[in-house]
Amino acid sequence: MTRTLIAAGIVSLGMALANPLSAFEIETKAPPDALLDSMIGQMIMVGFAGSTERVSGVIAVRDQLAKGTIGGVVLYPENIGPPEELRALTAFLRNAKSSPVPFIAVDQEGGLVQRLTRRNGHGYFPSALSVGRNPSFASPESAEKLYATMAEDLAHAGFNLNFGPVVDLNLNPSNPVIGQRGRSFGADPNIVTRLARAFIIAHRQANIVTVAKHFPGHGSSHVDSHRALADVSETWKEIELEPYRTLAKEGMLDAVMLGHLYHPRFSDGARLPASLSGRAVQALRASYIGFDGVVVSDDLEMSAVSGDYSFEERVIKSVNAGTDLLVFSNVGVGDPELGVRIHAVIADGVRDGRISRARIEQAYGKIKLLKRRLAEHDLPGKW
Repeated sequence: MTRTLIAAGIVSLGMALANPLSAFEIETKAPPDALLDSMIGQMIMVGFAGSTERVSGVIAVRDQLAKGTIGGVVLYPENIGPPEELRALTAFLRNAKSSPVPFIAVDQEGGLVQRLTRRNGHGYFPSALSVGRNPSFASPESAEKLYATMAEDLAHAGFNLNFGPVVDLNLNPSNPVIGQRGRSFGADPNIVTRLARAFIIAHRQANIVTVAKHFPGHGSSHVDSHRALADVSETWKEIELEPYRTLAKEGMLDAVMLGHLYHPRFSDGARLPASLSGRAVQALRASYIGFDGVVVSDDLEMSAVSGDYSFEERVIKSVNAGTDLLVFSNVGVGDPELGVRIHAVIADGVRDGRISRARIEQAYGKIKLLKRRLAEHDLPGKW
């Protein structure tokens, strides 16, 4: 019996050495389900109610960060107060768990989409459209200087992830969510790529992760995906992939956000949006773009997906499509247990076979690598 146990131990050790995750399990002596729960937690980012550490919604998400139930939070206007109050809030959240560092995220594009504004005591940055049209920002150095100020402000406020740059091409100026809101640098992919590159370089210098959006391209749509599914079947053009191709080839992409957009080329069928489709992630990976980093969902509470798919369906489909980081804004409802609910759906999906454990391990590996690079101030590092 003793020899049998020793032999089994040797075999197990050999398997662990061949599999880093198995080795991690042995080293930490964590029960398998505890390790699974930890990996799942890193895939979840939620919004919350409150702007100070005394509010119950803030305390709830901090506890979830500390326990590893979630791996990050995203702040919206209702969370953002004056500079000193904001720094106290982000410090309270960040200090819940030092390793791996939680993502503290925000949408700070400039123009109409910026959460840190003059109204709450912060600065102002021009819209992407204004930057793209202004000859003063024609040189990479001038654009980098502008976005360096933005990134430094974010870092000083305690953020480490910005949902930008927008790399959508402004192919439909009447587009209600991109063109009319001035969120695109322009229709020329070379200009968009150049300014997006400046945005990313400036943020990397401040140690802020960037998320290019909205793949495969929201600039030609006629519909705002916050309100309904944006069908771009007749308007989308191949040229919309160019910024992603170039930036991926240059190693400039930390993460990419999938849009709630329908095009049969990026859909698994039945008008399923790219954000819930494996074909979209496959296109982003090897077949079209060659991006190997973190894939991020757009807000999974937007009407483009929430109207047709249940909460559980959105979670399961998003994970199975290949999304690594799931974002739920929690705006309006402010459910303090939202992170717990998302975690439970994913964990149940793995345990009953609807989600493979390998999919969780893959997502966890990419997020862990990005967070390691963030901790080591090495965001330009290779995937």
